Amino acid sequence: MKKWRFLTATAALTLMLGACGTDESEDKSSGEKTEQTSTDKETSAESNTAFPMTVKSLSTERETEEGDKITFEDVELKEQPKRIISMDYGFLDTLDALGVEGIVGIPYGEGQGNMPENLKEKYAPSDDIKDVGNLKELNLEVVAAAEPDIIFITGRQAPYYEELKKITPNVVFVGSDSKDYIGGVEDSIDLAASIFGKEDKAKELKATLDEKKKEIQEKASKYDNALVTMYSDKQISGFDNGEDSRFKYVYDDFGFKTAVEGIDTSAHGSNFSYEAILKADPEVLFVIDRNDMDVEALKKDVENDIIKKTQAYKNGTIVYLDGTNWYFSSNGATTEVEKMDEILDELK
Repeated sequence: MKKWRFLTATAALTLMLGACGTDESEDKSSGEKTEQTSTDKETSAESNTAFPMTVKSLSTERETEEGDKITFEDVELKEQPKRIISMDYGFLDTLDALGVEGIVGIPYGEGQGNMPENLKEKYAPSDDIKDVGNLKELNLEVVAAAEPDIIFITGRQAPYYEELKKITPNVVFVGSDSKDYIGGVEDSIDLAASIFGKEDKAKELKATLDEKKKEIQEKASKYDNALVTMYSDKQISGFDNGEDSRFKYVYDDFGFKTAVEGIDTSAHGSNFSYEAILKADPEVLFVIDRNDMDVEALKKDVENDIIKKTQAYKNGTIVYLDGTNWYFSSNGATTEVEKMDEILDELK
């Protein structure tokens, strides 16, 4: 058993300056200063020629758990943001992968948040980075104290949208669209790249993502069917490819055929049973560990006498997946690649 792994356009403006001196030495010295001044101005121009910029959220509206609809407005950026808060771990992963600097706040959750270890270490609270709460409960006073130029949110923070706009009008929704999951990840990469001038790096990240998607689709084609489940607090939930299924992309984008349809799912899945899993009898059984358990303890809980009768158990194709990436940090440029690698590594 493996161990978890933790892992719109810009124009260039060149200014040419000349200088004259009384002797060769003075000319040379003046030329060096002129070249440096020109370079500084060019760099400044490159980072600002795309502005002012209109930024559209990746979704225009979102319905909260209470049934309220929130509409996200376009954001007008006068200049490139220098102080950034990302309320989403996946988008933080994308910003990090692009090489964007200037993070001044994240929902660190006093160290209890389910964040990839590399990000948790790099963006630990300090004099420069504020802990603004957790993914669903924000400390607005701390958010304001961080003085952000821009705030990125997803569905978990959508109820705070109007309050966050009082801190800065530049609040952008970066939640994904499950109808085109990988396309949504690529859209978020493009959005971040356009704001921060990282288009070349974005092309690299998207090329890697596309290559990995082809690999996993080829792997998925070798199996008759699969079932995605999530284990949390001694209960197991099932997910098919229905419209409201959180993990429908495993079927629609990754290419696995669903072993069962019509599951009454929501974002957190159905109250499934081990007997229902046996009835579906999937060739591949995915188990997402929402509680970040020790993998051997998780395996002991899941692989009971009922599960041992399934094809997946008999064929050694029960795949345990890291809940940090799959549940808490989805949609990141590198976390999505890591998620697909998990499956590819287990289904050799």
